[in-house]
Amino acid sequence: MSSNPAQLRPLGVGEILDAGIKVYRSKFATMLKAVAVVIVPVQVLNVLIQLSLPDSATTTTGTGTTATSDGSGWAGIAALLLIFVVTVVSSTLAEAACLKAVSDTYLGTDTDWRGSLRFGFQRLGSLLWLTLINGVLLLLAFAACIVPGIWLYAAWSVAVPALLIEDARGLKALSRSFNLVRGRWWPTAGTLLLANLLATAVGFGFAILAVPLVFAGDGNDFVVDLANGILGAAAGVLTIPFVAAVIAVIYFDLRVRKEGFDLQLMARRIGAPAGAVSPAAMPWTTPAPGAGGGWAPPPPPGWSPTPPPASGPPAGPPPGPPSR
Repeated sequence: MSSNPAQLRPLGVGEILDAGIKVYRSKFATMLKAVAVVIVPVQVLNVLIQLSLPDSATTTTGTGTTATSDGSGWAGIAALLLIFVVTVVSSTLAEAACLKAVSDTYLGTDTDWRGSLRFGFQRLGSLLWLTLINGVLLLLAFAACIVPGIWLYAAWSVAVPALLIEDARGLKALSRSFNLVRGRWWPTAGTLLLANLLATAVGFGFAILAVPLVFAGDGNDFVVDLANGILGAAAGVLTIPFVAAVIAVIYFDLRVRKEGFDLQLMARRIGAPAGAVSPAAMPWTTPAPGAGGGWAPPPPPGWSPTPPPASGPPAGPPPGPPSR
């Protein structure tokens, strides 16, 4: 393989989705295992908690009104809080594992689901802190007005890749994402919208599959909770890797556009072995001059992987004194 690295090029919205789908397909088995190991136990725990909750104890007063016992109410609140915390932790870890697999795909290096999960575990504390800051600030923005919340959601959409790849943590990751998305908010928001719509469509499809099972259960809580748990786990295992792949492609595309980012730099950043870059594995790249690799779409008109030379006076000896 040639030692010349492939040159990443800017992508349009459709090309980003296409690249995300290609990454999703090429690393489907790896990401499926990594996400399933995390999501399936959480769904099992969710079902067990739902089934263990006591039924609301109601009493009828002399006036005909009903009252619910405080014990069952607090138990339900505690159960919902536990489910929420465990779901956030598992989703964060699953997203990090998928982003690791996508990064390895860009490098053309081999990866497995165990290495991807290990990568996420090593950064889980920083990821949870970033998730907490991001979530609180977005809630405040949405509470103030919906528009700022939507704007910040897209502006901070690549904060997790910035943390994983560049080790930018906390507010620095949010600031890094903000600077990368600046000037590209509309394409970024449009790509995220399309990716989430596709993921939502898949989740809605699984929800439709749950309807016959719910009717078959005829009010049986065990059947309903079990069906929701199984189909919810299946939807999460299929959609989390896809959305993570699209977010990763958006991140790399922004760095290509603004920083002339290339594979060699990324290889050094995440510690990939020398000579591991495989241009042929990435159909959205443009091989460097003289490098091997398959066909790649041409870059947009006027784009260059290197900045144009600075304008200045023409080279040559300085002019002599004027003749008399």
